[in-house]
Amino acid sequence: MSQTINDVSYPVILLVGKTGAGKSTLGNMLLKQPHDDGHFQVSADMESVTQECSTAIISIDGITYNIIDTPGIFDTQLVTDKILEEIAKTIKKCKYGIKAILFVFEAKRFSAEQRGVLEGIRNFFGEGATNYIIAIFSHATKAQIYDRDIMRKAWNQPVCSFIEDIENRWGISPNSDYFPPDDPTHQARLGEIKAFISSMRGVYTTEQLEESLQEQEEARRQKEEEEERKKHEHEEKLKEIARKEAEEAHKRKVEQIERERKAKQEYEENLKRKQQQEAEEKHRQMVEKMKQEERERKIQEENLRKKQQQEEEERYRRKLEQMRQEKEREEELRRQREREWEL
Repeated sequence: MSQTINDVSYPVILLVGKTGAGKSTLGNMLLKQPHDDGHFQVSADMESVTQECSTAIISIDGITYNIIDTPGIFDTQLVTDKILEEIAKTIKKCKYGIKAILFVFEAKRFSAEQRGVLEGIRNFFGEGATNYIIAIFSHATKAQIYDRDIMRKAWNQPVCSFIEDIENRWGISPNSDYFPPDDPTHQARLGEIKAFISSMRGVYTTEQLEESLQEQEEARRQKEEEEERKKHEHEEKLKEIARKEAEEAHKRKVEQIERERKAKQEYEENLKRKQQQEAEEKHRQMVEKMKQEERERKIQEENLRKKQQQEEEERYRRKLEQMRQEKEREEELRRQREREWEL
């Protein structure tokens, strides 16, 4: 059952990653709960639902663990330092250590942003945590979930290097829409993740985290001192630059005013010439249009005259033809009567 974060009585399986990566979904499936309606709350949008660390009890190969879901690291909705502080507070309560750190990220692509998240996790936990990280690819295609080789072939060089750094510990978070919980493929992918967890040697301790945090604090202090020194040098350089620029400012201003005056005068002259040219061109086009319309009118009148003449000739031809045919019929009728008389 789900517990408060104060109740951490077993070695811990820690879920980390960006918001929307699928941490809570994976946690629910490992608990054999519905992926979208289990102990860990899942959201359909990109805003972080997990605002604080939450835990539940899970048993793998007969060994009991606390599985802890964490807020999205480097999420735009929360300040990263506050999230890491929340995670650090949680880890300090893990008196039995952390058995595995499941780094969940989308399988679509290993972007520069995801590499930044990975480096952020490494810096936060320290180099010693690398031995306990298991990479989990989420949002994989159906083919990638079914066949690990297809997933492996899709990796780019940064992914290959990352997987090599963590000694080839990686798994695939199954998609219940593709493979339901009772499907062999679904069970196989979760089984592989559990097998990696069980095979982990030792645990990541709170002492390792304290050491990493101290190193981070020292690095932050040195960085702040270096930034302050650079800031002071930069301010001095800015003052010197400002002094030199002030000496040139008036000269540049006068030159600018003169250039603007000349540019304005040139612009007005060009505008006047352009307006005159446009007026002349408009008049020319108007005259040309009138001439063209007159030519078209004459052509239309000529065509109409020709057409009327042709129609008149055609009527006259048909009339002649009609008269000829009537004459032939009369002649034929006359010959027929003569033959009748002869008989």
